[in-house]
Amino acid sequence: MTTNMAERSRTAETGSAIGSDDIIAGNVSKYTVLPVGYCGLPKKGHLIFDACFESGNLGRVDHITEFEYDLFIRPDTCNPRFRVWFNFTVENVKESQRVIFNVVNFSKTKSLYRDGMAPMVKSTSRPKWQRIPSKNVYYYRCPDHRKNYVMSFAFCFDREDDTYQFAYCYPYTYTRLQHYLDNLQRRNMDYFRRESLGLSVQKRQLDLLTITSPEDKTDLENSVMQKKIKIPKLSLNHIEEAGEVTDYGEEDVELRHSKRQDGRKQSEGTHKSIEAVVARLEKQNGMSLSNTSSPEEAFMESSEGMNNMDDAVVPRILYEELLRSYQQQQEEMRHIQQELERTRRQLVQQAKKLKEYGALVSEMKELRDLNRRLQDVLLLRLGSGPAIELEKVKPEPIEPEPEVQKTFSEEANTSTYYPAPVPVMDKYILENGKVHLGSGIWVDEEKWHQLQVTQGDSKYTKNLAVMIWGTDVLKNRSVTGVATKKKKDAVPKPPLSPHKLSIVRECLYDRIAQETVDETEIAQRLSKVNKYICEKIMDINKSCKNEERRESAKYNLQ
Repeated sequence: MTTNMAERSRTAETGSAIGSDDIIAGNVSKYTVLPVGYCGLPKKGHLIFDACFESGNLGRVDHITEFEYDLFIRPDTCNPRFRVWFNFTVENVKESQRVIFNVVNFSKTKSLYRDGMAPMVKSTSRPKWQRIPSKNVYYYRCPDHRKNYVMSFAFCFDREDDTYQFAYCYPYTYTRLQHYLDNLQRRNMDYFRRESLGLSVQKRQLDLLTITSPEDKTDLENSVMQKKIKIPKLSLNHIEEAGEVTDYGEEDVELRHSKRQDGRKQSEGTHKSIEAVVARLEKQNGMSLSNTSSPEEAFMESSEGMNNMDDAVVPRILYEELLRSYQQQQEEMRHIQQELERTRRQLVQQAKKLKEYGALVSEMKELRDLNRRLQDVLLLRLGSGPAIELEKVKPEPIEPEPEVQKTFSEEANTSTYYPAPVPVMDKYILENGKVHLGSGIWVDEEKWHQLQVTQGDSKYTKNLAVMIWGTDVLKNRSVTGVATKKKKDAVPKPPLSPHKLSIVRECLYDRIAQETVDETEIAQRLSKVNKYICEKIMDINKSCKNEERRESAKYNLQ
């Protein structure tokens, strides 16, 4: 066992250095995978792989980590570039042991594993094949394995005494097929006949099955013998150079129609042979129309001409169909590449716009913050004392200059950017028991602190509006200055001051910014400021009407 492991270790190192799958000479046989640097007898959890059975395929196993193994499958017998099938067993497992198997040298670009298919698994205690959950299966192209396609799946062993078997799909062996055909042959059915057509490269029987009614058997035999159907010959010169041949298709034999040295010569020779066959068939068809007297003679001549060919024969219809399919795929690929290039350019442009937008947002925030500070400094230098006294005497202070008011209105109505949130006590100026909100607006400090503990945006906005305008002003004003559409003879009321509305929005923004940083949520909550103020005006008007009704009722009673 130690010698076998050492040989496999040297083989694996050579294979990784060369980077070729041709070094995989045969299937693994009771191969124990041990961690690097481990010396001693295998323990529970040191997995033992085996593929030396009919339809088995596993050429090499590499230990990556305690939970991960790389598996290399052997190529198909007739084409070394095709690597799809795998079938192997695992034993000496530990209960609840979790592993990841990576089949690292798949050759198929498209696979049903991408569409929900999953490998099969069974064990000695559960002999029925089951599929691994598709959520544990991944099929992708890995640059670390020569850009081959890798299929990874995770599995958890649940019973230590079981031997687990994994396969690409449901296995169907040659032996099972022979048993099935033997059972059919023993029934002596009139419409079924089994004949030996020849032997395969591996010296296995090739069966010819005929399924038809008994009266048609003689006609079919005569037709086949008269037309002399040609079976292409296979070149078997390479069999002598092939490796060891096992019992169940484990030899590395390559079947080809003709012996060629490299892929380029093979493709050129195939193309030339196709052109030669097509030209010869056209020539023979033209001669047969003028010289032959019956279709049977024409077919006999064409079949004799085909017998003299050494290269592979491809039907012209099949060749044209494949050529059309290839051209269509090329055209589709060209359209896809153009679409990808167009999408890439759009993404680049959007990335540039987003970068510019971020720079503009940050610059706008800095400008708004600086503008706020300059306004506060300017109001302090001009003297805010009279404004305080005016606020005490009259709820509605003197409106600022038209130019300043226009500037404030434009900033409040057109700007979609909001300043960065700062602490409330650091942002607003406290002086003589008053809090300066900006633009010459002062409110009582005690009421301001009570406002900060108010719950809800609606109540906060309504109380702040009363603090700024007062109920006497609010009941005779409207937010927009437009008459309501519910009453036909409604008279429009004067609108509220735009710069004060902007102060209400900024105060509410500072409050919301302390709770969240989501710009979408902030904009959504700020959009309801006008609605809250309208509701407050309606409440004030309703309370005034109720008061008038009570007074009228009291007067009538007197």
